[in-house]
Amino acid sequence: MKRDSLFFSYFKELPGSFFQLVGRPESDAERYDLKAIEYKETAVRLDGVFLPRHPEVDPAYIREAQHYSSEKVYANLLSKIGRFLEHGDPKQDWVAVVIYPNRSMEQENLRPYRCLIDSDQLVRIYQDELPPAQPDQFELGILELIAAKPEVALEKAKAMVPRILGSKRPIPFRKIVIQFIETVILYQFPHMSRTEIEKMLQVSDVRQTRVYQEALEEGREEGMEKGREEIALKLLKLHVPAKTIAEATGLTAAQIRKLKKRETVD
Repeated sequence: MKRDSLFFSYFKELPGSFFQLVGRPESDAERYDLKAIEYKETAVRLDGVFLPRHPEVDPAYIREAQHYSSEKVYANLLSKIGRFLEHGDPKQDWVAVVIYPNRSMEQENLRPYRCLIDSDQLVRIYQDELPPAQPDQFELGILELIAAKPEVALEKAKAMVPRILGSKRPIPFRKIVIQFIETVILYQFPHMSRTEIEKMLQVSDVRQTRVYQEALEEGREEGMEKGREEIALKLLKLHVPAKTIAEATGLTAAQIRKLKKRETVD
């Protein structure tokens, strides 16, 4: 599973969940922008950095997801932190967050990195040790899906979908979560098509879900064109094929290409 891109999409769509993980209020997400940063001259890439909008007040959060064993995790992390400070603002405060599926995935020899391990600038998260997500904690529920084995993830997803559809959370939020659950299960079962995944989750077509219908109706009330574009943008972020988006929203291929270009720029 390509978890780096999956985690990036997850925190991009639901940034409040990241701050919940590190023990800060969900509302802190409003003060940050998530970026992927690559220093081409050094071939160093930071897969997810929450850059503070007020760097003089808030630290930057450098996020790493580690899903295979390596004795170079913290050596690589220190290298990335150095590049981040060297090529950015060396005065910027920072916190590194490393997400492991379990403790056994962490490197054994930690002594050379005790300056980092023992500091308040490192947060280590072990997914299998997180408290079970409550029925209405959908963001953390998705994190459980990412960490779970495919069969377990599928059963959890099947249980989550009706709860989300029946919840009183904002309509755009519910639609994003449903689509992201489908994406996670698609990653877990790469040999299956999205149509097959939707059938297993009993969400046969995004256009038939109550979330989509309510969102579309909301779009009609606020302005049909704006409503359809907002839906299309969300689907683009989830890598839904342009043809499917066109059928679901009624937008033309040219309009979708324009939105895709705008999303890439943003």
